[in-house]
Amino acid sequence: MNSLLQLHQFFPVFCFKESAFGSVASTSQEGLEEEAPTTASNRTLNVTLLSSEWKSTKGGLSTISRELAIQLAKHPNVEVSVYLPQCSEEDKKIAASLDVQIIEAEELPGYEPVDWLGSVPENHAMDCVIGHGVHLGRQIPLIKRQNCHCKWIQIVHTAPEELGMYKTYADAISKDDDKLKTEVKLCNMADQVVAVGPKLADAFSCSLRRCQKEVITLIPGIFTEFSEEKQATEKRGNFVVLVFGHGDIEDFELKGYDIAAKAIAELNDMSCHLMFVGAPSGKEKEVTEKFQDYGISPAQLTVRCLDESREGLAKLSCGVDLAIMPSRTEGFGLTALEALSAGLPVLVSDTSGLGEAFKKVATGSIWIVASEEPKDWAKAISAVREKDRDVRLEECEMLREKYGVKYSWQKQCYSLVETMQKISFGKRYVKLPINL
Repeated sequence: MNSLLQLHQFFPVFCFKESAFGSVASTSQEGLEEEAPTTASNRTLNVTLLSSEWKSTKGGLSTISRELAIQLAKHPNVEVSVYLPQCSEEDKKIAASLDVQIIEAEELPGYEPVDWLGSVPENHAMDCVIGHGVHLGRQIPLIKRQNCHCKWIQIVHTAPEELGMYKTYADAISKDDDKLKTEVKLCNMADQVVAVGPKLADAFSCSLRRCQKEVITLIPGIFTEFSEEKQATEKRGNFVVLVFGHGDIEDFELKGYDIAAKAIAELNDMSCHLMFVGAPSGKEKEVTEKFQDYGISPAQLTVRCLDESREGLAKLSCGVDLAIMPSRTEGFGLTALEALSAGLPVLVSDTSGLGEAFKKVATGSIWIVASEEPKDWAKAISAVREKDRDVRLEECEMLREKYGVKYSWQKQCYSLVETMQKISFGKRYVKLPINL
């Protein structure tokens, strides 16, 4: 059932009511000549982000949405709301402590929860709405029917066309090509497009060249919630290499899990272990057998389900020695950035957005592996292991510090606020100096 198409018919009758917000939006955009001049210093920008959850247990879209909400809320002239299908009272309290308001959508029986987001509550002030990909962007055309003056910021997280090349299920390429076309159509409809990382910015700049749509690059910064973890400096007997993922069988080649297994086998060292975290619950055995198909010994392999809490992910990094992301293609690579944020050394592929970001940071290139060959990954892993643990942790800390300065969340979010103010307030916007 295509729930969005049905919602298209459903909303005008059932959900779209005459709202006070409609009149507020109208007065904010009309009659500009009669209004007294205002500036950014006394004009609040109301921003609403669409999300599927607050805690970011699924990573990806929800991780970026949550961090953006937290960072945007630090701006003195911005009010931030996160609009999602369901959340707990604890979530609301945590968000409120960060100056973020969580709003729950009205349940629509028979529809997918994310499709409940196609209509916002009455009286909800909203100058800009931020969507993510197709999953959390397709609702915005419906939202704008009731809130026509609201500006749409569309964030892209993946390049579907590239992903299809490495997926193994039937019609993967054609399905991801269709997804790309949908993504591009949504970007064309949006007022501003933001790409996560330089790789996606280049890809979508090409796709949107015909309509002359500017693409802003957002490079995620260090996650402070992970940076509080302290890595132990004492040397351990075994050397444990961590790989994050969702464990989907069709993604093994895409994410380079086969490269990781073959690289550990290539080392021919039983003290070197591979820990895979992210197996679907109940499918640990199936994922284990898939890894073993690539030559890794059962004695060198640990497969776990994903700990959905952010605290669990942070603590996990303290029990391993190195995280690797050998993806054959990766829009960005948030899992590797989270590991780096926790002070854990990381190796990433040069075909990832994070790898491209590393190239612009001093010492960043030594953490990039420019190959899909397991023997080259084995050599890179061995080079990290040969260093004393305190030395590699110090080098990792240097990378984390320089990366955090180069790609500051606050600076990038303040720049995004400036863009949203311009497209929302037009001529009335006046840039004010903000001390960062």
